[in-house]
Amino acid sequence: MSKDLSRREFLRIAGVTGLGGVLAACAPAATEAPKAAEPTKAPEATKAPEPTKAPEPTKEPEKPKEAAVLDYYWVGNADTDQRPLVEEAINSYIEPLINTKVIFHIVGWGDWASKAVTGIQAGEKMDIFFTADWWHYMQLATEGLFRPLNDDNGEYGNLLEKYGSGILSSLNPAFITGTQIDGVNYAVPTNKELCVPEGFIYNVSWAEEIGFTANDAANIKSFADMEPWLEKAKAAYPDEYPYLTDGRVGFMPWVPGFASGVGELLVNMKFAPDANGVFDETIVSPIDTDWAKEHTAVMRRWYEKGWIHPDSGLDTFNTSEYMNAGKFFILPQPLKGNNIKAQELVNSSGNADLKMAEIYGQPKVNITVHSGGSMLAIPMLSEFPVQAMQYINLMHTDSKLINMMLFGVEGVHWEFEADGRVNLINSAWYGAHPGAWTLGNTAIQAVTNKEDPNKNKMLQEYANDAVNHASLGFRFRTEPVAAELTAVGAAGSGVQKGLFTGYVDPAVELPKYVESLKAAGLDAVKAEIEKQYAAWKAAKKA
Repeated sequence: MSKDLSRREFLRIAGVTGLGGVLAACAPAATEAPKAAEPTKAPEATKAPEPTKAPEPTKEPEKPKEAAVLDYYWVGNADTDQRPLVEEAINSYIEPLINTKVIFHIVGWGDWASKAVTGIQAGEKMDIFFTADWWHYMQLATEGLFRPLNDDNGEYGNLLEKYGSGILSSLNPAFITGTQIDGVNYAVPTNKELCVPEGFIYNVSWAEEIGFTANDAANIKSFADMEPWLEKAKAAYPDEYPYLTDGRVGFMPWVPGFASGVGELLVNMKFAPDANGVFDETIVSPIDTDWAKEHTAVMRRWYEKGWIHPDSGLDTFNTSEYMNAGKFFILPQPLKGNNIKAQELVNSSGNADLKMAEIYGQPKVNITVHSGGSMLAIPMLSEFPVQAMQYINLMHTDSKLINMMLFGVEGVHWEFEADGRVNLINSAWYGAHPGAWTLGNTAIQAVTNKEDPNKNKMLQEYANDAVNHASLGFRFRTEPVAAELTAVGAAGSGVQKGLFTGYVDPAVELPKYVESLKAAGLDAVKAEIEKQYAAWKAAKKA
């Protein structure tokens, strides 16, 4: 007998037995009244409450099962001493609803691979696991570490249909189908913005100091357009470094996250359509193009001018520290439209004097990595997949839960104002986790009193006039070139960040870097991506 069949048969029998117990408990005691015409039968009536039958209707009700404890792994900025308070409040609320408690493990961005990814691979207890198309989704799904969520024949049945009705009813169906791998959902997408162009955040205080206006920001279309303003910013703040970067491009001509598990500067295709709306689907190695030579040369020149922090090329360099302190002018960031990202970063900074605004570096194009830009998976080894799905379902339907996860404990970390927006009293929790975009359903979240009341509506409507990239829905399987990717990763360790922050001289290091990538197997990786992309295109037309 299979495990699934035996489990279902056990539950069927247990259910029938339990139902019988309930009915018996509701019935009167099983006694026979003596017949008036047959007094000699009276002794039989005394047999009715025999000890073997009486205990069933008077049996004590079974104690409720102990609450499941979910270990929730969440990438973020840092853990905080406020976490136990938040967990206590959330658990007091959800335990009566789904007999479940949660423990949050907030793992820093830089530590995620070494702690969370290696942890799930080693079989550590994990029940809910943050992932994204750009953040280990394909890797871990194809390694068999994420549970299929829409499998009718799975051990727990179709988890999405049985326990995720609120998820399915609240999400645009494109999110569900857009994040599938061969028709299978291995994670639940967050109901959030779909269009996320690359661009820049700028410090409004510095801008006002040097006369940089919103109109000037709108006219920044290239790195050359930035240079006069960076020069002014350096003159105004000679001890600071105006261009704050970790190597992100900002004016990104390539598709972010084009091939899962492969660096977007290693193999990619162009992001924007031509004047006729046609996409160039030629697959190239951006690092081996004239664009890479020109861009890294610009970054090196800015570094030598003192516009980029001298430690930017180090893995230990943390842009958040300088951003939160307001010690910068321009910083590359993914954006969301309507100055929303800038305000979110201000709110999480803990700096009441910080003001930021945005510069856009890409047109509005929908791409694969953003359909799955924020997801929650249930690890295959979790002992509580049903409760995990029930909890994720609450995240899509229950505003009280989602506001606690977002802001913390009401009355301690935040309070509602008269207009329904949130006043942050203590931002320690809000600043610890990555933000609203990772939390269930943005449509039912409150917003802070520093944000537009219509923020969440604007987030979801921002993509209404975006165009779909030709590669939307393509997901690369890395297994055929796993060895080459390991070698390519080793060849690029630390080098690319140094090149794209100006930390090393590209005239010397870029050719050596490209040569080492090719020796490690970059061309084989590119050929495999071309092969899979062609097959994917053909399947779409069939």
